[in-house]
Amino acid sequence: MPYNALKEAHVGGWEVAFVLLIVGYILYRLGKAKAGKIVHMLLRLMIVIILLSGAWLLFQYHTSDFYYYVKGILAIILFGLMEMSLGRARRNEGSIGFFIGALVVMVIVIMLGYRVFV
Repeated sequence: MPYNALKEAHVGGWEVAFVLLIVGYILYRLGKAKAGKIVHMLLRLMIVIILLSGAWLLFQYHTSDFYYYVKGILAIILFGLMEMSLGRARRNEGSIGFFIGALVVMVIVIMLGYRVFV
């Protein structure tokens, strides 16, 4: 697969995941469990796309750049935070901390992807 197509799939996956996280959280908090579950499953699909395209990009094109390994580790932590925030929102437990943490880590990961910190 060409580099640009893979990179665009990865970047687009992050953008869609950002929107799905916010929409899913709002739907669960409004009590719309069925719609929230659909959005949650779409978010999980985007996580798989992000993981596969990110791993491919990392091991195919950026194997010697430690910077991208840090981004990958933060992304895995982010996926856990996203799942915890939506899971707790679905069960009507306190989840605002996980949600805000997920948003903060997501912004950091996206900024790492655009190499803002270098």
